[in-house]
This record gives sequence, structure tokens and C-alpha cells, in this order.
Amino acid sequence: MLTLDPGLAVRTAEAAAGRGRLATVFAEAQHLYRAVADGPDVQLSVHSRGGTGLSCVSSDGVRHRHLPSVDDETLPLLVAALRDPGPPAPPGHGRPWRYEHDLDAAERLAELVALASETVSLAEPGVTVGRVSGEALVSTVFVAREDGLVREDHRTSLELRISALARRGDATARALRVVSAERYGTVDRGTVRAAARSAAAAAARNLDAVDVPVGELPVVLAAGGPAALLHEVCGHGLEADVARHPGSAYHGLIDRKLTTVPLTLIDSPTAPHGAGLYRVDDEGEPAQEVTLIADGVLRSYLHDRRTALSGGGRAHGHGRRLSYAHPALPRMSSTYVAPGACPAEEVIASTARGLYVESILSGETDMSSGRFSVRVTSGRLIEHGRLTAPVRETTLAGTGSEVLAGIDLIGDDLRFLPYGYQCNKLGQFPLTVSVGQPTLRVARLAVTGP
Repeated sequence: MLTLDPGLAVRTAEAAAGRGRLATVFAEAQHLYRAVADGPDVQLSVHSRGGTGLSCVSSDGVRHRHLPSVDDETLPLLVAALRDPGPPAPPGHGRPWRYEHDLDAAERLAELVALASETVSLAEPGVTVGRVSGEALVSTVFVAREDGLVREDHRTSLELRISALARRGDATARALRVVSAERYGTVDRGTVRAAARSAAAAAARNLDAVDVPVGELPVVLAAGGPAALLHEVCGHGLEADVARHPGSAYHGLIDRKLTTVPLTLIDSPTAPHGAGLYRVDDEGEPAQEVTLIADGVLRSYLHDRRTALSGGGRAHGHGRRLSYAHPALPRMSSTYVAPGACPAEEVIASTARGLYVESILSGETDMSSGRFSVRVTSGRLIEHGRLTAPVRETTLAGTGSEVLAGIDLIGDDLRFLPYGYQCNKLGQFPLTVSVGQPTLRVARLAVTGP
């Protein structure tokens, strides 16, 4: 339990709220263990933070104040600061947060990073370790609200990013694989070795990569990580603070058909991949599965308490914040496409010529217009219904509505990339999200080159 008196925290929220307002005390204690191997040696570091924030929602917007301390003396300072138009972090605070490290998490992380690095080095001739990095998160959050609710949540996650580098003369090529889990103790050595060998083999194969033809092509998105495209093209646009603005991509489209295929898009902090993000959100709401699109029809936006209050709806347990120093925003958690009926191999076999996307590393989206660009870091050509040559990095671009309308085949092989994508919104970056989907095809999508 974080060192805050629950009754005092509730009274603090009540004092901040006033009549007809929402207010939340949010306290956090977090350890982030990082391990990096650029060769045989593993460097381990620890990044810890703890603090308390106080947010108040009114008709004028959101006010937030925070301090890097977690104790009862902090709470009246935050109430006073909230009434003062001064800086977000008021001078002077209670006792600095004290913490104890989870040595088991640190040691386990370093062991897995060393194992991955060693496996890559031995897997393929001419392939060396590009970089292996890992992060283990151990976090506890405490929430108290003006309505008397008090909640606490303990959150853990582990992610390994395994990069292999292949060389042939002056040519070089890379490949990346990700291993992730909710609890660091559940990642077995066999899984890490398999991912490392896969990265090495892909790097060697990518030495023969070719350029993707520029122009509009059928694009097949592999199961799992390529769901980052759907995260970009419709996830942000379906967050209620964005969607409620006239002119935004999905404003006023509730109960409208967005695609002709029976696509179902869900966001769930406790998605069925064994790697939940949280049990209660950063406003104390229980984590809830939300069906955003059902059989091609837009059914809901993602709400936090503020957008639910202003829109006359209910909060969905999707109020998330980067840290105690930020107010909550409606944010995606684990966004995924439900499986369809088409066998995954038929999605490829029925494509005469196109691009098969294996991984998407990053993307940018204009949340109002829905225009996006994403970087494809691994893929292959599809020729006569078969996967052929690996392709060099390229970019996909378009709008969310074009992607949704263009989806014509949905596979039956749902997979997830837990914790594998970092999301940015209004400067709150990086916030970890999960993505998932079966193999699916977009009939035509713009390939704009490197």
C-alpha cells in the first residue's frame, strides 16, 4: 500500500472538486529496470519514480498539479496549488518517496538479455547482435476520488527487443523480434532462444531485400504486430476527446457502417492474451472491454470520466496517464481485431501481387483528419499468391476511412503483440499499448517508398 491515508485522500479530492466537478488523487510508485547488450556485456540500469498528482475537471477544462512525494503531507499542498494559477509543480513538498528495488526482476531481466544476445551470435554465419534490450516494469498506483472511491492496482510487464545484424561485403541488414509477458517469471528460455534465432534468420534473409514498387498495392497485414496500423488509423480517432470534435475523422458516425466486411475492433485492458495492462484505470474505473466496431458498424468511442460526463455517457475504464505528473486522457490499451472466417493461408493465396507486412515499427497520425503514415520494417512481396523476396523498409500512407473501407479479407489466426508498441498523445509519450489481429488484407493502399 502506498503511504497515503485513504480517508484523507478522498477528502482532498472532495476539497478540489467543489460542486459539480470531478477530482482525482493519483499516486504512483514505479521501478523500470533496463538491460542492454550491444555485445557480450550486459548493462543494467534502474529508473524509479514516485509522486502524487491531483486533477480537477470543470467546465473550464482540466487543472492538474503534482509533486514527487507520496505521503499525507503532500495532499494539502496539492489542494493549495490547484487553487493557485502558478506552476504545475508547486515549490516545497513532503518527504521524498523512498523505495526498495525488486532484485529478482532485475536479475531475471539481465539473464534473459544475455541469453538472447548469445543466441543471436551463434545462430547464423555472418550475423551478429545488433542490440538486445529489455525492460521490466514494476508499478503500484493508488487512486482516490471525490465520490469516495479508493482503488489500488499493481502492474508488471516485461519486454525484450532482439535485433540482429547481418553483413555481406558492404551490405548490411537488420531484423527485430519482440518477446513480452505480464510477469517476468513466466518468460521461458526456450521462447527467448526461438525469437533470437528468428531474428538472426530474418536478418540474413534481408540481405537479399528488394524495393517495394511505389504506388497503390494490395497489402496483407500479418497476424499480430502489424495491428499497429489499425491502432494508428482508427484508435486515436475513436478516443472520445478527439471524436467529439466536429470535423474529426469519426465524429457523428456512431451506428454508421465503416466497412463492408464483418470487422470487429475491440479495446480491452485485460485482452485474452495473458498480458493485461491494468485492472483499474488511472481514474479508478474498472478495466472494461469496449467493442468499438461490431460487424463493420461503429458502436462506441473510448471514454474517460471527463468525456463521459460531457457526453452524457459512462466511463469505460480507459482513462490513462503517462505518470503522476499528467492528467488522465482517454487512451487505447490493447486494441485488436477479432478473428474472421477466412483461413490465413487463403488471404495470401488469393493475392496475385502485393505487399506482405510482417512488422510496423512506428507511425504518425493526424488525429483530426485521420491521415497517417507508418513505417514497415519487415515484409515480403506477394507474387502469384506466394510469399517471395524480402523487401526493404517502406512507408504506407492514407486515411483511416480508406483502410477500413478497403479491408476485404479477415483471417482466422488472431495473435497479439503485448506491450510491444509505444503510443504518443498530446505529449504523453511513451505510453505502452498492446495490439493484435488476425491476418487481413487491405485491397488497395498507398506505398510511398522509403
